[in-house]
Amino acid sequence: MFIIFGSPRSGTTLLKESLNLHPDIFIPMQTTIISTTAHIIGTIGSWEKAVKVVAEAIVASDDYPTIFAPYLTEAEVRTTLDTAAPSLAGVLDALYGALASKLDKLLCGDKSPDDLLSIRKLEQVGLLDSQLKFIHIVRDVRGSVASLLNVDWAPAGIEEYFPRIWNYTNLHLYKKMHGRHNYVLIKYEDLVATPNAVLTHICDMLGLPFSDSMLDASKRGPELRTNPSHRNLAQPFLTDRIDVWRSQLPADVSAHCEYSAREAMYTFGYK
Repeated sequence: MFIIFGSPRSGTTLLKESLNLHPDIFIPMQTTIISTTAHIIGTIGSWEKAVKVVAEAIVASDDYPTIFAPYLTEAEVRTTLDTAAPSLAGVLDALYGALASKLDKLLCGDKSPDDLLSIRKLEQVGLLDSQLKFIHIVRDVRGSVASLLNVDWAPAGIEEYFPRIWNYTNLHLYKKMHGRHNYVLIKYEDLVATPNAVLTHICDMLGLPFSDSMLDASKRGPELRTNPSHRNLAQPFLTDRIDVWRSQLPADVSAHCEYSAREAMYTFGYK
């Protein structure tokens, strides 16, 4: 099982849908399961009690009918978790392993920007010390902010505080995981400019062969194409998106990003 970590509007969906075109991979629609399960496990000391609450939370969630129910019955979810290793990583590995088995895939993964926002809790419950595989995608904070200002679901004033959140959460994950065999850091800008090389690198970490199918934009994310937030998903990798923030972002907002997120910008090579 693997997890894609990334801030909102950092290319997590583009990466997820590209990987989903690999014949051996399946990543369901965005879920809230990881952060929710982490908080449950972190507040119930008894594993026997915690795992039962986790199972009931999964089958009662809004995620279950569309993401898990087509493949796993409620009884199968409960049985799968009953036999899982007693940890968040154990729950995720068992659940997504069962999903992969049902779909005849080698690997299943999960993607939600919510996970990066819960990075401290995930660390506290031991997820980052597990052998699960982690793909971390970062995008120039100025590009993420410019994109956030163009969607209707971002709260007003997000440009004021998002750079600090981007700085802390991405640095936290990177500092914890950098150099480990089960972690790979990629940049959105590199994914768009050199998708073949970046996706090959990810496949190497996942232990899978590269597949040209991941480059076929015409088949990417068909169920998301009517969503205005993902209107470019079916387009070829758009290199002009790399620096589009330069013409979209007011100078004062750009300067605020550079000041508030300067440590992570330096760490990730953004000038």
